[in-house]
Amino acid sequence: MEDGPTVINSTMEVDMNATIQTTTVDTPADILNSSADKPTALLVTKNSSNSSLLLSDETLYTFPELVFCAVGFSILIVVSLVGNILVLVAVARTKKLQNVTNVFVVNLSVSDCLSGVAFLWSIPGMVSATSGYPLATDVPCIASAALVFIAVSCSLNSLAYIALNRCILITRPKETYQWLYTPKKTALMVLVAWLVPFCAIVVPPLVGVGDLGFDPQSRTCTDIDTHPRAATYDKVQFGVFYPLPLIAIVVSYILIWRYIKKHFKKRRQKLSRSAQTSTVMPSGPLSSVSMLDLDDTIRRGTHRCQLGSLRRNKTDQLAITKNLFVVVFAFIVCFTPLAVMVVSKSNRFQLYGGLMLFLSGCINPLIYAAKHPHFGPVLRALVRCRCSSDEV
Repeated sequence: MEDGPTVINSTMEVDMNATIQTTTVDTPADILNSSADKPTALLVTKNSSNSSLLLSDETLYTFPELVFCAVGFSILIVVSLVGNILVLVAVARTKKLQNVTNVFVVNLSVSDCLSGVAFLWSIPGMVSATSGYPLATDVPCIASAALVFIAVSCSLNSLAYIALNRCILITRPKETYQWLYTPKKTALMVLVAWLVPFCAIVVPPLVGVGDLGFDPQSRTCTDIDTHPRAATYDKVQFGVFYPLPLIAIVVSYILIWRYIKKHFKKRRQKLSRSAQTSTVMPSGPLSSVSMLDLDDTIRRGTHRCQLGSLRRNKTDQLAITKNLFVVVFAFIVCFTPLAVMVVSKSNRFQLYGGLMLFLSGCINPLIYAAKHPHFGPVLRALVRCRCSSDEV
């Protein structure tokens, strides 16, 4: 009969252990392990005794991801600011660079600088321990979100203007180019490049379509996806930002490619005909042949400098067009993933798409310095601190 109390005691111990286990409060580590399958951001709060980790279910990113993106954005923005400021200084110091095409290049650099400076206001929110925007007011966040969207759209418009400028310069008569690109008309183009995205970003929230501010999902200053009419606001942004500039860019460079292809085809045919005629021996008196040759030599000597200058100018313009096409192509490659994510509502990876977008601002000055026949020497001289006063 001694087994009875032993069984009872064992049962009581099991019940007590079960009671203790059921009343145990989960630790932060248990919460972290149990929610490992769902990306959340870690929010750090400190009390008098120790530090504890709290979890926010609103954000789509883990805290290490947010820190990684914050560091990445900071590095890209600093590099972009340095490179684009060098571009602005190069244009300001060099008269050769002060032309119509580079007005749009300067506009592109200014928009890249402004978008980088504006996005810096999102960095505190990405690494902050607060549940909302860490500053006392959301006004800086709202303003920076609007400026980022406006500047990015202006960058696309500037690239479209660059493509149109190269197309008209190469494929149309010189008179057409001079009529279209007067100082007043060029200034109006730059104004439109800023005014259209300004209206598309600022006006809809004023009439209740979408909103700007701190987004808890990405912890950045952007448009608010939880707004009842956020989808309409996204469509307005996409419609203004992407299709029209992209169509203008694609059509312009296709026309340039067709014109250059036709030009070189005619040039090859002309060279072939001149080679055939040069093999024919001239007939007639020797004196008349000599006089013709002398006149031809005089004419060639008179126009040789002009033809050489014209040929070098055409070569430079083709090189500039190729260089700016690379800039346009790089921007489209960097911008398209983010645009697709916005349209498809793939919010989980939009921060990484933003990193690619800011990468284009770093690439542009490098492209200018590497291959641009006019920008390259000046930028390299600025980097080496050898920009002479002759360039002013």
